Amino acid sequence: MRWRLVVIKSLATGVLAIVATAIALPVTLHLYAKYVLHAPPNVAVGWDPVSLFGQHWKLVLVGTPVLIFLLGCMAGFWFFRRSMRPDNDANRTIS
Repeated sequence: MRWRLVVIKSLATGVLAIVATAIALPVTLHLYAKYVLHAPPNVAVGWDPVSLFGQHWKLVLVGTPVLIFLLGCMAGFWFFRRSMRPDNDANRTIS
């Protein structure tokens, strides 16, 4: 039962990583266009994935979210697995 909870929490951490990235990406692109490119308001800035990533742009656009999800899952699994151990700092008594 404990391992099921660790896996579910790890998957939720991976989904949370995707959601956080989906929120952070437009914000950072807006700030980049505003302060680095100095684009005036109401002017479109084109982001062409083919020119950015070359001929393998589909692999990059699919692989990047998968990589972010897997990194979030691994970090969540590492963290929640450590918190499940009986010898962690939370269970130690001060003597």
